[in-house]
Amino acid sequence: MTNVVLALLTRPQGAPTVLAAAARLAALTGGARIEALTMRTPPLATILVTEEVLTEAQERQIRAAEQARAAALHDIFTRWVASQPGANAPRWLDEEGLAATLVKQWGERADYIVIGQPPPHATRPEHDALHSALFECARPVLLVPPQADTAFGARVAVAWREDKFTLRAVMAALRCIPATAALHVLMGRRAGAAAPAIPAVLLEHGMAVTGHELALGADVFGAQLLAKAHELNADLLVMGAYVHNAWRALLFGGVTRYMLAHADLPVLLRH
Repeated sequence: MTNVVLALLTRPQGAPTVLAAAARLAALTGGARIEALTMRTPPLATILVTEEVLTEAQERQIRAAEQARAAALHDIFTRWVASQPGANAPRWLDEEGLAATLVKQWGERADYIVIGQPPPHATRPEHDALHSALFECARPVLLVPPQADTAFGARVAVAWREDKFTLRAVMAALRCIPATAALHVLMGRRAGAAAPAIPAVLLEHGMAVTGHELALGADVFGAQLLAKAHELNADLLVMGAYVHNAWRALLFGGVTRYMLAHADLPVLLRH
């Protein structure tokens, strides 16, 4: 059975990096098929609730802008496909609809989802796509910063926390990182607490693991994780994804929120 990697394409500026990361992930999983999805926002969904009507002129303008964005993304995809070897031809998906709905629909059919890191002034559909990917699809999500090195998988850092979300992220990572990868586990420790042990799940899978302690409460923990990952020259960070009050969009846990805003290397997340 062939794995499926769903690449979410939202902005032409970040699309080449997302596609390159999807290709790397597909290779690490043994030759997965890549599906590239672009989502065109329906004109009615762009109108504020305080506005009474959507005029025909507005509808034409909005639809034309969305079609132009999708066409630009398709051109990038077509050029990228021409450079890709292999038998599993990537598939192009162009859909009009609400981002949250479309990501859930296609994401639940995939094994992994790849999405670009949202810019500081991301649109509502971009936020909705990210939230749906992380919390509605029950799939591992690879978050890719715009300038990230996509040749990941040689030196992997795991932000360990003793809970089901981290365990899910680790199990997803074990499916796609080479057995020869250098694996570093970053573990928080509060003052006076016992020294944390390397997680049994990694030892049971025969990985060569090095543990590292980080002081909880000494600094913003997301910043500590990112700094340690860079110190170790990690090319991929693996962590659980957390949200508070999941019925309200984008109320992420502190470390998740920090990584979404500040990560500059690929991050594999799993809720």
